[in-house]
Amino acid sequence: MINIILDSSAVAKWFFPEEQSNIAFKIREDFINKKIIISAPTLIFYEVNNILKTAVKSLRIKKEKAVKAYRGFLDLGIIVYSSKELLENTLDKAMNLDLSSYDASYIVLADYLKAPLFTADKKLLSKVKSKFTFNLEEYPISKNGF
Repeated sequence: MINIILDSSAVAKWFFPEEQSNIAFKIREDFINKKIIISAPTLIFYEVNNILKTAVKSLRIKKEKAVKAYRGFLDLGIIVYSSKELLENTLDKAMNLDLSSYDASYIVLADYLKAPLFTADKKLLSKVKSKFTFNLEEYPISKNGF
C-alpha cells in the first residue's frame, strides 16, 4: 500500500465541495478502501478543527454538522507523526523557504517518509520545489512513479 501525505487544504475539500473536490473525494475513497495510507503531522487535527470552526462562524455550515464532520474525520484513522527531529526540521525548513511552520511541517514529513504530499495550496506549490510535493490534481500517485 502506498503512503501519501495530505494537507488541510486538500482535506477541507471533503467538507466543502469546490474546485478539486472530486479528486479529494477519490483520495478519501481510496483511503477508506485501504488502497492508500494517509499520513500527516499532528497539526492536521487542529487545522481541520479550525477550518470547521471558521465555517460555522461564517454560517457556511451549522455547528451540529461541523461537530459530526470532525468526529468522522477523527475516526478515519489517519496516521499522524510528531517528533523532536521533525519539529526541529520544520523550523529549519520554514526559515529556509520562507514558509509558515504549518506548511513546512507537511513538507518535512513528506521528505522524512519519502512519500508524496498532495496539496491544493497554490501558494505553497509556488514556493516549494520538491520531488515529493504535488498539486492535488496530480493524484493518483501511479502517474508520479510512487
